[in-house]
Amino acid sequence: MKRRFALSLLLLSLLGSAGGVWAQQGYWRDLPPDERRQMRQQMREHWQQEREFRHEESSPRWRDVPQEDRQRLRDEMREQRNRPDLRENRGGVRGWR
Repeated sequence: MKRRFALSLLLLSLLGSAGGVWAQQGYWRDLPPDERRQMRQQMREHWQQEREFRHEESSPRWRDVPQEDRQRLRDEMREQRNRPDLRENRGGVRGWR
């Protein structure tokens, strides 16, 4: 009995939340055209700011790394590529780059 009540309550809460989301989706359609334009413009600005923020957070560009460090990293990568024990682990896969 309690289980049936709990399942009914869960189903009703899920339907209620889905109905709320469905009602919210149509909200912007009820806005006058000027307010919709303004909302779209605000969203564009927001997305642009997010893109700029992510771009600033991204890993450092190679030209920002000092020349000596770049050369050292290249040399280390070449050494790893030429190590015989790593070649065997590739399993004969060609064109991995």
